[in-house]
Amino acid sequence: MNFYIEYSMRDQTTKEIIGIVAIIIGILIIVYPALLGWLVGIFLVIYGVLELIMMPKGS
Repeated sequence: MNFYIEYSMRDQTTKEIIGIVAIIIGILIIVYPALLGWLVGIFLVIYGVLELIMMPKGS
């Protein structure tokens, strides 16, 4: 039970962080369309790192 609560909280935090980053990147793309490739790449790297960091210890 405790594992599920801890994992659920981590999952929610990850979704919130990804949502905030996505909003910031979206605004930057509207202002600077030439940065699209760079911003998508940075977003994917951040997403990958967060997924690895937030992975449950037992996996």
